[in-house]
Amino acid sequence: MPDAPAMRPYVGWAGDRSSGTVLVFARESRAAKPVVYGLLMSRAHVEYADVRVGRCPPHQVGRLMQYVRPRMAASGLAHGSDLVPTCSQCQDWASPIAADGTCSACSAAAQEAA
Repeated sequence: MPDAPAMRPYVGWAGDRSSGTVLVFARESRAAKPVVYGLLMSRAHVEYADVRVGRCPPHQVGRLMQYVRPRMAASGLAHGSDLVPTCSQCQDWASPIAADGTCSACSAAAQEAA
């Protein structure tokens, strides 16, 4: 039997992606979707059919893997992480956060406005 795939970071959302996303670690998207649903339901009412899951971009995987829970990953259990720093402006975690607490998009918008 082949080895099980390693844990991967997934981004999950419901409806409009700009209304909030969650970070989930799972071996496959089918395992990530129920976890995303549970995390989103804790914030607001969402329908399971509206939940979407996508793999995080390859260039962000290294940065995001530091937020995986080692015991859950070792057991192969899909899980979410609320430890990821978010932008103080837009609450997004998908981009690296600068020392001022903002993501690159919000930093660029602030510089253009100035």
